[in-house]
Amino acid sequence: MTHFSTFSFRGFSLKATLVALTAIVLTAAPAASAPVQVGIAALVVGDVRMSNASITKPRKIARRARLFWGDTVQTKSNSKLQILLLDRSSLTIGSKASLTIDRFVYDPNKSRTLSSSVIRGAFRYMSGRRTGNSTATVSSPVGTIGIRGTVLDGIVGKEAKDIAEDEPFLDGVKSDKNTATLVVLRGPGASTEAGLTVGSADVTAAGKTVLLDQPSLAAYIPRPGAQPIGPFRLSGPGLAKLQDELSPRVAKANSGGGLLGKLLPAVAVGVGILLLTDGDDDDPNPNNPSNNIPANNPTSCPPNSPNC
Repeated sequence: MTHFSTFSFRGFSLKATLVALTAIVLTAAPAASAPVQVGIAALVVGDVRMSNASITKPRKIARRARLFWGDTVQTKSNSKLQILLLDRSSLTIGSKASLTIDRFVYDPNKSRTLSSSVIRGAFRYMSGRRTGNSTATVSSPVGTIGIRGTVLDGIVGKEAKDIAEDEPFLDGVKSDKNTATLVVLRGPGASTEAGLTVGSADVTAAGKTVLLDQPSLAAYIPRPGAQPIGPFRLSGPGLAKLQDELSPRVAKANSGGGLLGKLLPAVAVGVGILLLTDGDDDDPNPNNPSNNIPANNPTSCPPNSPNC
């Protein structure tokens, strides 16, 4: 008969230790998979959908929907989404865009770290509350943008290529229609109005970094493996085309000359702040399991968590 033994050294039981470790892992597993809220959908225009590791088929979202670390949001034609993050910064995407919130860690008294990825379409980042150590990074398929206390617009894909082709500074540049990335600082920059945070952005690709520190300064990454071109001042028509990509036709059709398109972002931020601070958990989908998550989730999440 074969005998199985439990190894012990000076009272140390390997079997008992393995049982204890297993219990710890099983106990910790539910907490490790808890999703972490990063913000809410403050403005939803048209058809906007969300997916993540658990929700593989994109589903429609509405205003007030809570968004979590690891969520990917996509917009259809004539659609727009503005996300208000917990630190009151905002991310906006225009029509036919796709954005993933890769990481968000926020301590109101110390720091803020945001990492997101834009695969296609137009986007805008607007910084929120100032903290001692704040960083925001937006990645595209061809480069990364580091943002410090400012408003920045960008666009990825064919529309970026189309805008670039009309800029004299970029004449003759070979671009990839799927990954070309154009970034412009909207302000405030080094010379700014009183009361506004001075900000800047670093655009990095292929070992080169371009600094944008004045409003309307831009950088362009034309294709994979290419270094960013710039800084250069984006023309008025170029800025207008980028703004058009951020504002769906639905908004502009009701604007009576474009006023509504300009007011919507500010209104959305104001409404979003109220929603973040009212203590509600009134997601429009009552069957959404995320509604059972407390509002004071820690802003951290383990890697590879299925719900993040």
